[in-house]
Amino acid sequence: MSPELRAFLTVISWPTHFTENERVRALVECVGMDAYQAKLASRRNTPGIMREIDAQFRAPVLAALHARGVLSIAPIQLEIDSYPESDAVESIEQFPGANPPRFVVAPRLGEPWSFTSNQVWLVVSGRLRTTDVEIKSTDPGGLKFKSAQSEIFRHMTEGGAYANRKTKVRAVIDLHLRSDHGPRLVRLIGPSTRIGIVGDTNRPSLLDQTNPIDLIEALMPKARIDREFLDFDPPPSLRKKASRLGGDSNIEKLEFVSFYSAWVALIREAMGD
Repeated sequence: MSPELRAFLTVISWPTHFTENERVRALVECVGMDAYQAKLASRRNTPGIMREIDAQFRAPVLAALHARGVLSIAPIQLEIDSYPESDAVESIEQFPGANPPRFVVAPRLGEPWSFTSNQVWLVVSGRLRTTDVEIKSTDPGGLKFKSAQSEIFRHMTEGGAYANRKTKVRAVIDLHLRSDHGPRLVRLIGPSTRIGIVGDTNRPSLLDQTNPIDLIEALMPKARIDREFLDFDPPPSLRKKASRLGGDSNIEKLEFVSFYSAWVALIREAMGD
């Protein structure tokens, strides 16, 4: 199947009366999955991607699932890829006294722009986890070098070396906005993005003082908050893409966050949020 026409069959919710056997039967009879794979997929958290299918078959597959009361969609790769990319943000600062709250965005490139809390309809909370592996020779005159995690065993089997791992975790928060020019996405990444008060540069970033998602929820009370990223099981094609780019495909990566954020937005839009 063409990568652009790959569809991600997503079950948003099962009928409350469905047993596991009924979920399995629906996936076997409506999607064409074998019983074993259907059983594994039926146990995933919802919303969840059950299978990757060719987009040309999504209409009949969805019709069959909907006829059984299974709330489902199947966004295609092109729709995921076409979702607005996030602005690279250096800081977001709040105008004091504005009601509703108004914020000014300082992008790393381009001119500052502003938005109000009422424009934020969805907030997606995720995280990035990166692991640096340094292979060190036990020979005092040996060479020290960093390596991708996939190469650890090759170097260590050569003898006289050991691995030193360092893991870094950073919070990621995506703000999905509605504007006169269409949807817009603003991404906050850990301490690299400052959230402060306009004109008060001496005050430390609010991200340094509180849980970032709790702060965002307080500032943007009308937005739907999604905290389910850590339960997300990336589809096989996304894991393969992450592996080709290097490193462990089981670690939370920016590719996973970007896919998940766009996927959740498409789900919420399909549900009329």
